[in-house]
Amino acid sequence: MWSDDICSTSTVSSGINAEYGGIMVLGVGKAIKYVPAIRTHSRMYLVRGMLGVATNTFDACGDYSRVSPFTHVTESAMREALNECYVGKIEQIPPVLPSFRFLQRSKLFESRLVPRDPCQVVINGIEIVEFEPPSFQLHIHSIGRIYATSLVNDLGEVLDSAAHLTHLCRVSQGDFGFREALHYQDWTEETVQNNLYLPSNDPELNNPTR
Repeated sequence: MWSDDICSTSTVSSGINAEYGGIMVLGVGKAIKYVPAIRTHSRMYLVRGMLGVATNTFDACGDYSRVSPFTHVTESAMREALNECYVGKIEQIPPVLPSFRFLQRSKLFESRLVPRDPCQVVINGIEIVEFEPPSFQLHIHSIGRIYATSLVNDLGEVLDSAAHLTHLCRVSQGDFGFREALHYQDWTEETVQNNLYLPSNDPELNNPTR
């Protein structure tokens, strides 16, 4: 965290859907000016998916939309597809139904059921860390935000099958990882104050606490 006053206005580098977890950098007070830059820093994601089934939300929260064979998909075929189609500057279309559990309880649900414009993302590398069909696990290194649900859904189509995301964890963002993180269940005024980080080269932010 970067902060000069825990009681001041705050903003986050990038939110995380309630269904998932991981690192979220919080800026408070004068330090919120750093947040736009942090949003463009490198990120590491741990992504788990399942072949054979696609859903209307691209993740495990939605309803089945397609069931396809998956036994023909090999680890080498998946690795080739990932390297050819998803590494570098690519265009992604955000999922039509983000944060489904929240939206289905809100009045915004119907208004969000609209196509969304594609956006450019940068993925530096993707590694398959586990391949036990129908389950698989990826380690993704990106610059800025990516849409992991869309990536997994699209990957299933590229492999002539179907797929949906079953778990997502942002394991790092910029210089921040789990070693620097404070679990939300441990948030108290004292613990947050003891876990603030302050750049020493900024004259506007004094009295560093870490």
